[in-house]
Amino acid sequence: MPPTATEPTTASQKRTILLAEHHGYCHGVKKAVDKTVQAGEQAQRPVYVLGQLIHNQQVIDRLSEQGITTVTSLDEIPPGSTVVIRTHGAAPELLDQARAKDIDVTDATCPDVRLVQNKAIELVKEGYTVVVVGKNDHPEVVGIMAHAQRIPNAKIVAINTPEGLADALQGLPKRRLGLVSQTTQLEDTFFALVAQASRLTKELKVFNTICPATFYRQNAAADLAKQVDVMVVVGGKNSSNTTHLADICKEEGTPAFHVETYRELETPEVLAVLTPAKTIGVTAGASTPDWLVQEVIDALEQLA
Repeated sequence: MPPTATEPTTASQKRTILLAEHHGYCHGVKKAVDKTVQAGEQAQRPVYVLGQLIHNQQVIDRLSEQGITTVTSLDEIPPGSTVVIRTHGAAPELLDQARAKDIDVTDATCPDVRLVQNKAIELVKEGYTVVVVGKNDHPEVVGIMAHAQRIPNAKIVAINTPEGLADALQGLPKRRLGLVSQTTQLEDTFFALVAQASRLTKELKVFNTICPATFYRQNAAADLAKQVDVMVVVGGKNSSNTTHLADICKEEGTPAFHVETYRELETPEVLAVLTPAKTIGVTAGASTPDWLVQEVIDALEQLA
């Protein structure tokens, strides 16, 4: 394992590889993966995961090899089975439907995601029009909104850009607005939406529900990007927090490659940038296991 960004490097090395101080699995992801593996080992019933447990295809493939099947709908799960609810959470109606079909439920929702769901419910009950700062089609946001919408007369929208907030609130009461955030949201986006919301309302209540692990990884990536010639960001292409890490590195003016596995380092376009680099930084999204990070590091060390 190479030194972290806070450790000294060896000047005699032909190439220095630095690993971000904060990278890879967060506590919620690790807990979910461990819980799912345990369910597969202990359950007397077939085990299914409703949607990707985490946004990392390589982990999903490993779960499949252990007999744990990923599905996209409850209709694919036979009665008498066990279903695992993904880290991003799910609409409460789905849990009700599963139990009605004699399907055992193992809830692997991340505790930080559960916190956002509860804060959104709290704001709705207090009469606020709720703004979820996040992508409206992201599974975490879909779940947050579904939980809040169970409250009668709930008024809730999801938006990912400050410029679109006024349009998103069209026709809704704006005198009292409440904000929560998708746990993997960029801090700059969240605070920009807070500022925009303050211009549109008389009363604003804000819960900064960005996961601490996301905050630490984003700041560590930005710090490391300032120290190296190029960054390699490891994680699923459908992982929001990993994509954000790559964007943050590029915003520091550092070339950054978002790869799922070490094999993507072998393309001519990537090699043309990596090969002459004297210092390479590596970080990974919160859904990326250590073994994938290590494979990337090993490949970088083998560069000619």
